[in-house]
Amino acid sequence: MKQRTLATAALWALVILLLLLLGKWGAFLLVAVFGCGAFIELLGLLRQSGQAPEARIAVPAFILLLGSFIFIPPWVLPPIALVMPVLVGTCAACLFLHRTGFPSFLMLTLGSLTLVILPFGTLSLIIHESGLVLTIWVLAVTKFSDVGALLTGMAIGKNKMAPRFSPNKTWEGLAGGLLLAVIVSVLFVLFGQKWLPVALTPLHAAWTALFIALAGVLGDLTESALKREAGTKDSGKAIPGIGGFLDLTDSMLLAFPTAYLLLWIVI
Repeated sequence: MKQRTLATAALWALVILLLLLLGKWGAFLLVAVFGCGAFIELLGLLRQSGQAPEARIAVPAFILLLGSFIFIPPWVLPPIALVMPVLVGTCAACLFLHRTGFPSFLMLTLGSLTLVILPFGTLSLIIHESGLVLTIWVLAVTKFSDVGALLTGMAIGKNKMAPRFSPNKTWEGLAGGLLLAVIVSVLFVLFGQKWLPVALTPLHAAWTALFIALAGVLGDLTESALKREAGTKDSGKAIPGIGGFLDLTDSMLLAFPTAYLLLWIVI
């Protein structure tokens, strides 16, 4: 626990330092590093479970997709115009390079791309369209939900939520995580209102935080199921005390797409 706490503090310090020094390009650098790291680890988990897509197709496709989201703002080209050519090219590559069992090979390749490009692509869109303050808000809501769930679960957790995939998660922890996410979200908006859109009121901050935190839990469980299938505890060893890039960003897999949709509705 001590090592995890120190690693978390160091990561937050790194994030703040890069944002202060490089602004949005510091954020994009983090997106590129953690996105590529998470995708490589996902391929490793799938490989361990005996159902990996072909890396020589999936990795270039992912890098091209993520690079497009980072370097081409949505007002230059809409996201669909970035995604479709890469997906068509990926399908063509799978068709000509597939091994035995083309349908499952294609679905694994497209599925792995989608699972990781969704959070990091929508995160890039949030940075482009809404700026760094809203990006930090989404990140804070997601990660403090994790913290609230962990601490509450350790303190009073009794009723298992998903023992098949993650035996340590409890319903009490879920409630604690949701509560802390709402509190952090509302406080963030109250104290940072002058840097945030007027449309994002404390009431909006409260109900959007609930959906973002719930999506984070589903993302966490998704990664837990992948690790259970692969027979491993961590997705990697890049971050001492936490595990791999995918372990750190698992709750963001569905939280960032959800946040992007909610920001589009509210703002």
